[in-house]
Amino acid sequence: MIDWYIEQVFAARTWTLRKEVFSPEGKLAEVMLEGDFEATHFAAYDGNEVVGVLSLICSGDNYTIHFLAVAPHVRLKGIGTALLRHAQLFIQTFAGKYLLVDVTCDQQHFWKSNGFVPIKQNKTIISYSLALTDNSVR
Repeated sequence: MIDWYIEQVFAARTWTLRKEVFSPEGKLAEVMLEGDFEATHFAAYDGNEVVGVLSLICSGDNYTIHFLAVAPHVRLKGIGTALLRHAQLFIQTFAGKYLLVDVTCDQQHFWKSNGFVPIKQNKTIISYSLALTDNSVR
């Protein structure tokens, strides 16, 4: 049974979980985006606790995921995929065409299983794209 829900939130609501997941020993500033207040953010809640966040930045028809984080104690329960689907619906509402993300090599399975295709790769980072229209993937 799903006890959590997703809603659009302000940037500051995402920072604590971003820090916990991406920079537990670092400073909060390390997980704050330069364009955080212009970006779009979604949070998954379990009661009052934020258990997942996704942050998007728009550039024309493209939307780039800058953070997707799920709290360690609730991973593998569909929260990341649900946040991704929620973001896709949001983007389609605004006629966005592509959803892009840069990830480390160890995160490939999640993105491929959600329909993303690799478009560029270097030694440590893979860029993925998901076409949200019938156009070909860039």
